[in-house]
Amino acid sequence: MKDKVVIITGGTSGIGKALAIKIGKNGGKIVITGRRLEALKETQAELENAGISCLALQSDVTKENDTKELVEKTIEHFGKINILINNAGISMRAAFEEVDLEVIKEVMNINFFGAINTTKYCLPHIIQSKGSIVGISSIAGYRGLPGRVGYSASKFALQGFLEALRTEMLY
Repeated sequence: MKDKVVIITGGTSGIGKALAIKIGKNGGKIVITGRRLEALKETQAELENAGISCLALQSDVTKENDTKELVEKTIEHFGKINILINNAGISMRAAFEEVDLEVIKEVMNINFFGAINTTKYCLPHIIQSKGSIVGISSIAGYRGLPGRVGYSASKFALQGFLEALRTEMLY
């Protein structure tokens, strides 16, 4: 990971924050994103206090322009992108019969379209650096979980997207 520039969406808590710390401690240069400014500042301070080179950018993966700016600012700051970790995500719990369809749309927007948006703008830089794109998924991306129809659908969609992209990148 030494000197690799790693973008981690949803990097202010949970898996994203843990990855930022681990990769940063192994020499990676970390770019974390999040929607909540306060959490972003706290995580940035924690990373910097650990001696990790970090750029923290408030960004919403559901907004195409935010992801475009994320890439531009990363290139401006670090000069390259080696790894994109599509980690931003939310969950939901409700039987489909009772679920508000707006909840499913929000889950799809963040978990699936957020990865689409970010990957679209990172891809030319990832190709140039011969880097990697990672998607944080779940068993729900392989087996539909009751009470998690929207979440399962978003993770199945993410799996399909990444599988198709991986095949395209072989050529």
